[in-house]
Amino acid sequence: MNNPKTGRMKSVVLNAVMAAGITALLAALGSFAYLGTFTRYLADDYCETVMANSGSLINALIVRYQNVSDRYSNLLFDALSEFLFPRQIQIMPVVMIVLWTAALIWLVREIKLFSGLQWPFAVDVFLGASLSFFSILEAPNRFQTIYWRSAMATHFAPLVYLTALSALALLQIRKTEERRLPIWMGLLFMVLAFVGGGFSEPPDAILIVSSALILAAIVIFYKGPRRQSAIFITAWTLAGGLLALLVMALAPGNALRLGTPTPGFVTLVSRTLLYVIQFIWDVFIVLPAPSLLSVALPFLLFYYLFQDQPVRQKPLVVMLVTPVLMYILIAASFAPSVYGQSFPEERARFAGQLILIASLMVEGACLGAALSQIKVRWQSAPGYLALGLLAVASAFYPLRAAGNAVRDSLPHYSKWASKWDARQSQIFAEKAQGKQDIVIPQLYGIEHIKELDTSGDYWINRCAAEFYGVRSISAPATGNP
Repeated sequence: MNNPKTGRMKSVVLNAVMAAGITALLAALGSFAYLGTFTRYLADDYCETVMANSGSLINALIVRYQNVSDRYSNLLFDALSEFLFPRQIQIMPVVMIVLWTAALIWLVREIKLFSGLQWPFAVDVFLGASLSFFSILEAPNRFQTIYWRSAMATHFAPLVYLTALSALALLQIRKTEERRLPIWMGLLFMVLAFVGGGFSEPPDAILIVSSALILAAIVIFYKGPRRQSAIFITAWTLAGGLLALLVMALAPGNALRLGTPTPGFVTLVSRTLLYVIQFIWDVFIVLPAPSLLSVALPFLLFYYLFQDQPVRQKPLVVMLVTPVLMYILIAASFAPSVYGQSFPEERARFAGQLILIASLMVEGACLGAALSQIKVRWQSAPGYLALGLLAVASAFYPLRAAGNAVRDSLPHYSKWASKWDARQSQIFAEKAQGKQDIVIPQLYGIEHIKELDTSGDYWINRCAAEFYGVRSISAPATGNP
């Protein structure tokens, strides 16, 4: 029989460790958000802002779909951004990092409740914030993926959206049980999935493949009281993802965007499977410390959590299934890029990075839970040792990693943002004087994103001229960055 006094003491110690870890994680995420405030309008941002503010969003969507891109939800995201924060694009990284962290915490909590697991809410916050921190820390080209709004709308925003949608689906399934759901509920999830899938092909591929796998698993293995509602919501969600894929596949603008001939089916599959292996290997070689900690932190936490309670969820089975699911989902996220342009660009690998990190965390948690069931003579000693190591690692590493990121990026970002602001002030000043053909100093590009060109006829320059309401903008090279 457990000693109530010992149980209370363990709860107090756990809460203290969680408080320290959460504080460090949130501080690190705050540092990443602060770096995002130095972003500005770049390249596609000008064009998309002009289209979003054209007066008829529906017409802009149709024109864009027919001539430029099949990704219809991007422009909706940009329009919402401009509606909420007009001409304040630097606010978006802060907002999205907050929403990302909140969505992950919500999803962790829903998974816990759906699975019948028990631990304090602080553990939900710690796990969700950890996944948010590691995904942003390890994001390939953080500026392009998290801070540049055009790429954010394609590769980061859909993951935030689909994470929240997954949590909402679990909530609805968990509360429904055997009650028959109305048809409007299925249509709602189909529409929500259709919107989420329309951001870009990689997240839609993940949505389709994960929904299909979950639906198959429910039909074959799950016999619980929520079976009917789980099948209903998952099937409608899958339908929304498939509809989004169909709409994107039929877009007339695809011929312009793809440009090069696409590979055959066999080549597509073989390259995708090979690229996934290369990607995972590269992550482990380039980012060994965060990869190891993605396993170690959940391992230490769950070893401590389950020492005094039985584990009924078969963690060893989950450990065997997780790598297979990870490989399939990363391959799904890579396949659209392989189909269009060979190995995925840095920002297109973000979804795969997230899947890898989440899988490592699941492996660590399951291993910790499984080993916690092995009884030793002084059972509390290894538990407190694990908690002590967790306290040190979770409080130290996020602050160190975020501090290094700020130290490495802040001087460059702040200098670039100051020059961008000065250039914009010049444009406004000359426009106020009645000038319509603006000549400004050329600003060096940031993180490999194309800047305004020397020619006013370049596509970015034309969009920038519309953005500022002048006839033309050119940026001849000055030789002085």
